Amino acid sequence: MTLNWNPLKKPALCQKPTLSQGFASYDDDRTLELNFVRLQELEENCKKLYREVRRSDDCLADLHKAEDKLASDLCNSQICQEDQELKGLCDKYVSVVYQMGHNTEDLTELSKRTVVEPMKKLAGEFPQIQGAIKKRDQTLGEAQRNQQKLDKVQKLERTGQNIVKTEQTKKVHQLAKEDFESQNRMLVMELPQFYEKRVEYFQPSLQALIRSQVDYYGESTRLFSNLIPGSSHRTADQQQTIEHKLEQIKSLSIVG
Repeated sequence: MTLNWNPLKKPALCQKPTLSQGFASYDDDRTLELNFVRLQELEENCKKLYREVRRSDDCLADLHKAEDKLASDLCNSQICQEDQELKGLCDKYVSVVYQMGHNTEDLTELSKRTVVEPMKKLAGEFPQIQGAIKKRDQTLGEAQRNQQKLDKVQKLERTGQNIVKTEQTKKVHQLAKEDFESQNRMLVMELPQFYEKRVEYFQPSLQALIRSQVDYYGESTRLFSNLIPGSSHRTADQQQTIEHKLEQIKSLSIVG
């Protein structure tokens, strides 16, 4: 199992189990096909989740870079240098942005540990499943070929030599058939079990990610709230006034 997983590569689960043509029951063939399709969807969902978490991390990193530049530009601007009160506020803003940089790095690391790495480990199972299906199909092919050989020798004249040949072919066919039945039985039993374990596997990862994001945004709110004097004691009227001003700012358009 490797962690060098590239979600942009083609899916590992790309070849359905071959129909057994009577070497297994209809129900077993149906079970295999149904669970193969389910696992294909699971593999695709793993890739989607991986990509979304990485995209979220990239967006947070880009946001912090932009905010870091904004804080630096404000702090170095002439207007801030000439106004001590504004300069003090910008210095605090720089400090908050610096702390948020560390928080962003921590969240990215937690995302990697709680989601990305578990997804890579799970993805490592899909090539092994495809390999087991390939092995099952190979044993099925061998059993079918031996069945054809047996059908041919059984039509021969019943001479002493042909009777010996028939018995030898029966033994080879029986061994091939048992090998297929063993491989097929294992997949019929284990593929549904593997699929059913998906929630049990995913849930702790997603819970850990959600908790780390709640902590991140909670700390972000606390840090930026502390920048505004008396923000914790703001009245309802003051809050309404601020929200009204923000709406006015949002409605502004840039005219060339």
